[in-house]
Amino acid sequence: MKNTSSIFLALIFLMGCQFGPDRKNTQSIRLNQIGYFVNGVKKFVVADSDASSFAIISAASDTVCSGTLENKGTWDQSGEQVSIGDFTELNAPGTFKIALDNGEASYDFVIGDNIYEDLKVAALKTYYLHRISMPIEEQYAGIYHRPMGHEDMARPFHPSTGKTEGTLDTPGGWYDAGDYGKYMINAGIATGMMLAAYEKYPEAYPDNSLNIPESGNGVPDILDEMRYEIEWMLTMQDEDGGVFVKVTTLNFGGMVMPHEAPEDRYVIGKSTIASLNLAAVCAMAARLFEPHDQKFAMTCLEAAINAWGWAMKHPEVYYAKNPEGVFTGAYNDTIPDEEFFWAAAELFVSTTEPEYFETIQLKLGNITFRLEENWRNYCDNIGYYSLLGNSSPLDQGQKQQVADGLLSLAKGLADKHKSIPYQIPVDHFVWGSNSDVLDAAIIFANAYEWSSDKQYLDMAVETFDYLMGKNAVGYSFVTGFGSHRPMHIHHRPSEADGIEAPYPGFVVGGPNFRLQDKGPLEQAGFAYASDLPAKAYIDALPSFASNEICINWNAPAVYMLAFFDAKRQEL
Repeated sequence: MKNTSSIFLALIFLMGCQFGPDRKNTQSIRLNQIGYFVNGVKKFVVADSDASSFAIISAASDTVCSGTLENKGTWDQSGEQVSIGDFTELNAPGTFKIALDNGEASYDFVIGDNIYEDLKVAALKTYYLHRISMPIEEQYAGIYHRPMGHEDMARPFHPSTGKTEGTLDTPGGWYDAGDYGKYMINAGIATGMMLAAYEKYPEAYPDNSLNIPESGNGVPDILDEMRYEIEWMLTMQDEDGGVFVKVTTLNFGGMVMPHEAPEDRYVIGKSTIASLNLAAVCAMAARLFEPHDQKFAMTCLEAAINAWGWAMKHPEVYYAKNPEGVFTGAYNDTIPDEEFFWAAAELFVSTTEPEYFETIQLKLGNITFRLEENWRNYCDNIGYYSLLGNSSPLDQGQKQQVADGLLSLAKGLADKHKSIPYQIPVDHFVWGSNSDVLDAAIIFANAYEWSSDKQYLDMAVETFDYLMGKNAVGYSFVTGFGSHRPMHIHHRPSEADGIEAPYPGFVVGGPNFRLQDKGPLEQAGFAYASDLPAKAYIDALPSFASNEICINWNAPAVYMLAFFDAKRQEL
């Protein structure tokens, strides 16, 4: 990239690239549609274009810098010829656009110090909007206010719980996704990841930052929101310490508002892995809530210890599949190794008891990155992050062992990042692929925290760029943010509330080459534009495989936004 004062070059760019309505289409330019940090890396993709150079044009129509596009070859995941533009050297704040030498122009974007502040709030505020058993009030939710949904009192036990009679009061928590179920395992990964974000970056979501009912109570708003879910999770613990799996209807309901949805909900299943999720989350909560509410912290610790004890006595009680007649989300998992590690790590950090160290000591350097279903495959990474934190009782040598594993993993992802034309660390696009991308970004963030190696900070930033529009379909994958964003998400309240725009701040699932919803889409008159993996996305209501939202997909976004908030001075 170079600065230029060439009047001729500026005129060429400005012919097709004004801040008015006459610009040419932007489909070939894939950029972060919000913008870039002043001192951060600034790159964009140009796909299937005959352009060879670019200029950055200011709001005053000045050419502030220019550069040559770097050919990265054809990406097999999208079938595109990919070039990269780099204007990292531009560190002036303002509003700009990218202009190509063939007359194409990008959406407007900003360069600034705090570009994600609104998104940071919205991404976490989605959890308030998904609260169950209370009205969502206008003073906190604006146009998205609604009556109380499911009260979830006196819910009958399904036979899969092992109980043949009785009911359970299990109010509260968050709706899980586009449906109205509550699932312990997904609650675990989502809540655990956001508790990890708070433990690492406690200043990101202080009291009064979210405008929720608890704002102003002297407790950070992120902890208040997590408590609403944790209190529900605690209701799911049986008297013997084991934990039930979910609260749902027997089948998914229609596209109606929560207060119009069926109340015939059951407490379903009981499992080792649900118990370990409660143990891990409540062990974290015990230390994080202790300065604010010692009684609640002790309640959480007792629940964590009891759930761990039950899991140790019943290590192979699996919810391997839905029982006959139940068709809601299964979250089936029969490999509890990750959950045992995570729960033991959090209990060790919170109690320093040697029995928990015995479970983790042989795996301190074994941190890995497994794609798909982060509720199943990523939860142990939260334990590793806790073991590297300030509260960890590990000695320096043991911490270094964890860090060596983390940095080895980050290096492998960095090599992959460099090899993929779009410069992202993931090229496997399945259900919830956006959460895989975000989980990789978290690995880069933690590698940077430990090593101070700037390449990991840059890669964390670039990986998040993918979410905001630097991807093969040119969408910002977050509702309410970006110039080209999802409007027809698979989400019952957003479909049924009569409001054109969906709830803002939700991360959609993203490209998914398995196309599990292809048949229903076609029956509804829709079709994927491409079945190439990186392009297998459609912004259509019936697309539960690519355009649904879920609490575990938003949680890593909340983590990364807290990270960026903490790194303002370095970005």
